[in-house]
Amino acid sequence: MYVGVAGFPEPVDPIAAWKTVITPKPLLEPSDVLDSAEQILGRLEALTDKAEAELPPTTGVEAMHPTIWGAARKLWLDGHFRLAVQSAAETLISQLKTRTGLTNMDATNVYEKVFNTKSPVLTWPGDPNDRTVSSMQNGLSKYAPGLNMTVRNTATHGPSDEMTAQQALERLAALSLLAHWIDECEGP
Repeated sequence: MYVGVAGFPEPVDPIAAWKTVITPKPLLEPSDVLDSAEQILGRLEALTDKAEAELPPTTGVEAMHPTIWGAARKLWLDGHFRLAVQSAAETLISQLKTRTGLTNMDATNVYEKVFNTKSPVLTWPGDPNDRTVSSMQNGLSKYAPGLNMTVRNTATHGPSDEMTAQQALERLAALSLLAHWIDECEGP
């Protein structure tokens, strides 16, 4: 940004010339510097807004279901990603067992019983004859036990190698989705 100054052959950079306001023959007045600074700030804010609008959407682990992030948080922040996934999965099944009273069953069997399509303990809200409701119930009957076997069991019983942050994030996101769906279900 430059300001034209009468009697000066070239435009003046108000930021570089701001100190001249205290000299006997200043190039600029304080108001010139302040006006220029406000214009620069306005342009920078517009550029920042444009850059932010062009960014891909981002979400963080903190936005996950509170049960999942609550169980994983400390371990995640300490860099123990596999243990964070294990803790989140264990906490989710523990809460589901408490809610349904199925405390003496292993995790996969709990999910299979809870979302059984013939006589489920928890049901997706709505008319069971509705295609979406039926699809959700059927999907939960496969997704929940499958998620337990592929995410919880491998984090708990698999090799003790550490997961990468990305691997753990994907698993936590899958658990978070299931936790949200469980919250939406009707039943005990």
